[in-house]
Amino acid sequence: MTLGHLMVVTHLLLNELNVDYIHVIPCFQQTGKNLQPFGVRMTMCRAAFAHLPRTYVDPIEEELGGESLTINLVRALKHRYPHDNLRFVMGADLLESAPTWQGWEEINRLAPPLIIGRAGITPVSGESPSPISPLVSASIVRKALEARNYELAERYIPSPALQIIQDHHLYTTQVP
Repeated sequence: MTLGHLMVVTHLLLNELNVDYIHVIPCFQQTGKNLQPFGVRMTMCRAAFAHLPRTYVDPIEEELGGESLTINLVRALKHRYPHDNLRFVMGADLLESAPTWQGWEEINRLAPPLIIGRAGITPVSGESPSPISPLVSASIVRKALEARNYELAERYIPSPALQIIQDHHLYTTQVP
């Protein structure tokens, strides 16, 4: 989770009149990624988003278990909140690959995507949204954390989350 995520949620809360609340949902498992333990990522998200109203860091992915698939998440949320008008917030950089996702048509029907423009991302079409999320390179952030270059990392990570990363020596193979 980065400052980009925090900025997107803040923007939606302030500028989207039809947003009643936002669920921030860390994925449980992602194929090909070596993620920090789910509980640690939940703690970082709760710390980073704690100051925002109408924002809930939701552990539903842990409840679902297994590999995280957007369609499974959207189905579970629709089951839990059958009368709500759900939206799936996603970056414009995912628009090209999203149609290949399992259950993409159903995702569109149950929780129509709310597309967020990202700086440095070439729009897929002329109708792509204006960027509201800064360009944040996950590889730069990971390299900074692995090297314990917290000065660089603090440009990209909310300070409450960075403090947890430092306190628990996360994202590094070096022993303190």
